[in-house]
Amino acid sequence: MCSETRPNAKPENVSGNSKRQTVKLFNFIKRQSKTDFSPEQTIRRLVDYMPDFYKTQRQFINCVEFLENREWELALDSLIELADETEHYFSEDFWLGLADSADKMNLTDKANYCRKQIKRNVEDIKSKTPFGWTTIKFDDTHFQHHISEKLKEEWATERREKDKVQELLTKEGVHLKSHGRSGFLYITENGKIAEVEFELGMNGLILYFNSLTNWSLPTKQTLTADEKQKIKIDINNWSTKTKNAIEFDD
Repeated sequence: MCSETRPNAKPENVSGNSKRQTVKLFNFIKRQSKTDFSPEQTIRRLVDYMPDFYKTQRQFINCVEFLENREWELALDSLIELADETEHYFSEDFWLGLADSADKMNLTDKANYCRKQIKRNVEDIKSKTPFGWTTIKFDDTHFQHHISEKLKEEWATERREKDKVQELLTKEGVHLKSHGRSGFLYITENGKIAEVEFELGMNGLILYFNSLTNWSLPTKQTLTADEKQKIKIDINNWSTKTKNAIEFDD
């Protein structure tokens, strides 16, 4: 099991479709321009892209307070403590950002420590964790992740632009947008859109329907049980009409 120092620091459940986002999100981050940030800018960026799981933990709360009080070194220390005490594997960009900030504050020992954590990642998990992610190791073949909500929203925005989802707001019904062996069904009803991710399986499209909890556009709104059931019926009717074989994950 993952070694953790706090009894309430349990890893969140991550569905299969979250794991498939790894490459997509990693490619998204690689395209982001790199700038020479000040320690304040770097630490604020790390805070902004922190997975929600960590935002209730003492070290993160302390970091935010230190930032508000312009105490950059203490804010940096808090993020180091957060990684150390959870024993989760934070991304290379996370540690490089902290190391760079420490260098700019002439904190040589802390900068060196941060760079050593990159080596630890390579030795322990033998892969790179994308920026905005953390990795939890159970054993040599089983891993789990916490993912930044901000990062997922940015990736979703890019995907919606590519799929021209705004144009679907006035087109009632079910719309399929494929990205190779995976993609999304966009279900439009009364000017609102819900999104269901799918993957091509042996017998048709595997729909990750359990993950559907809200309308995505034009604003995020929680789905009622009746609305979700109506969407399921609409998808089944679409499947029959278009002869697209489907399989719900629920």
